[in-house]
Amino acid sequence: MLRKLFGNSAAAAGAAAPARASFLPYYEQTFAPLLADRTSGFRMMFELLEARCRGLSRPALIVETGSLRAVGNWSGDGQSTRLWKEFAAFQPCEIHTVDLDPGAAPVVRAECGDAVQAHTGDSVAFLYKMAQSPEPPQIDLLYLDSYDFDVADPFPSAFHHIKELIAVRPCLGPGSIVAIDDNYPHPDPADGRVTGKGYLAMQWFRDLDIPLLHRGLQFVWQL
Repeated sequence: MLRKLFGNSAAAAGAAAPARASFLPYYEQTFAPLLADRTSGFRMMFELLEARCRGLSRPALIVETGSLRAVGNWSGDGQSTRLWKEFAAFQPCEIHTVDLDPGAAPVVRAECGDAVQAHTGDSVAFLYKMAQSPEPPQIDLLYLDSYDFDVADPFPSAFHHIKELIAVRPCLGPGSIVAIDDNYPHPDPADGRVTGKGYLAMQWFRDLDIPLLHRGLQFVWQL
């Protein structure tokens, strides 16, 4: 039943968009060397998103929770908001980012200009409002990076990200890409599991029979 809610096809509906230059060579040359443990995760996201864009007849919709707050901190937090802005120079995109910290939105606007729409508020409420539209928009890339993770108390952050997924479910359809940042090996090496923002989502997607496409600091799935 739950699997039917999401679907499991990577195909996107709509007429093919005109061919555009690939973002990937620019990513490899300019940003990949800066991103440390997130390099391969972002590469996977952009490969999937660029392929999806080729089948869309509308701008790609990118939605992010947890916004850019410290400009230039590439290896520390990944600068994902800036990367979406850079991708939008190659493919038409509508980009939204939301953060509970009111100081984040001014930083995003200064760094990304009109390319990114910055919102302030609770991410679960923001996603739920989006999903309750009469015709919920279909998200092409959902990047979840809100609620700071505490290794000594991992559940609150991981559960918050599950709440985000539940809230936004009507906006996720076949081909939607979902990524969650900040995942780590379990502190006890003998445990064999992972911890971090996405460890509960990992179990949930596994129960839906949706494969994990990238397992590293970032988890990536495609519905």
